[in-house]
Amino acid sequence: MLDSNRILLSIITPAYNASAFLPALIASVEAVSKELAVEWILVDDGSTDNTAELFRATLTKHPAWQLVQQPNGGVASARNLGLANARGKYVWFVDADDLIVPAAMAALLSAAATNVDLLSFQAGRFCVGRDVDMALATTATAKIYRLGKPSYPMLGTDWVSHLITQKDWKHYLWQYWYRRELLSQHAMQFRAGIIHEDIAFVTQAALVASSVLYVDTLAYHYRENPHSLSHHVDEAKLLDRIESYFVVLEQLRVLNAEVVMPAHTRAQLEGEVIGQALQVFELAKQLVEPASRRRVLARCRAQRLAQRLFSQAHNIKRLRQVLVMWLQQSALLPLGGVSAK
Repeated sequence: MLDSNRILLSIITPAYNASAFLPALIASVEAVSKELAVEWILVDDGSTDNTAELFRATLTKHPAWQLVQQPNGGVASARNLGLANARGKYVWFVDADDLIVPAAMAALLSAAATNVDLLSFQAGRFCVGRDVDMALATTATAKIYRLGKPSYPMLGTDWVSHLITQKDWKHYLWQYWYRRELLSQHAMQFRAGIIHEDIAFVTQAALVASSVLYVDTLAYHYRENPHSLSHHVDEAKLLDRIESYFVVLEQLRVLNAEVVMPAHTRAQLEGEVIGQALQVFELAKQLVEPASRRRVLARCRAQRLAQRLFSQAHNIKRLRQVLVMWLQQSALLPLGGVSAK
C-alpha cells in the first residue's frame, strides 16, 4: 500500500453506469500515475452495469486505487463519500466520462510544491462519441477559460473578483486541485439531493482560499454529454433543476454574508446571485405545462425572490434583469415576453 504521507493527489470520481466511458479515463489516470503519487477513489453510485467490475480489475495493479460502493444516491453524496476516504494532499474531482491530460502533470506537480490552497488550470471541451483517445480529444478541444490569468498566487477573494471582472468566473468543479486540509478546515461538503451542487462548493472554496495559483496548461478534457441533466427538457427534470436553484441561491446568500471579503468582491458576487436567479426564469420558460409555470412563479412570489434582489443590483444591466424578473414573477409580464438577460 502506498504510504499516505507520499500521496500528492486524490482523484475522486462518482460513477453511475459509466462502463462505456471508464476505459478511456482509466488509461489517462494510469498515465498520470507514472508521473506522481496518485490515489484514485471511484465511488460506484449503485450502477447496474459492469462499472464496478471494470474498475475492480485494475486494483491488483494499482494498490493505491480504491473502489467504494454505495446505493444510488447521486453525485453529491458520492463525492462526499470519496472525500471522506481521501488521503492526498490535494483532491481533484474528476467525472467518469471526462479525461485528464498526463502531459500537464509536470507543471501541476511543480505548482503543488508551493503549497497553495487551490490550483487552477486550463481545460477543454469536446463532444465526440464514447470511444475516444487523447489525441482526438485534444484536437476537438474548445478552451474553458477564454482569457489569460495571472501566473502568481492570488488571495482567493482577489481571484474570484479578477475572474468576474473578466467575465470568466466558472463553477466547474474539476477545474481545480483543492488542498484537502482546506476542505477539512471549513467542513466543506456537497449538498446532497440537489442539482448544480458544485456552484456553492466552488464559490466557497475559492473565497476561503488564502492562495490560488493558475497554471497555464491544458490539464482536463470535459466531454459535452447531450444526455446529461443540464441538457434535459423533460418537465420533471426541469422542475428539479429549478428547485435546486432556489437552494443554490440561499447557499450563495449565506456565503456572501458570512465570508470576509472586500466590499467590491461582495458586490460582484451579489451580481452573480442575480445571474443564478435568472436561471429559474430561463428554465421556467421551457416548461410546457401552464400548471408547472404557475407553480414556479408562485414559489418565486412566496420567497419574494425578485424583491430580495433589488438591493443587490449595482448597475443598470442587473437592475433591468431584476425588474424583468419581478414583472414576470408578478404575472405582469409573460415568461418569454422579454428576456431577463
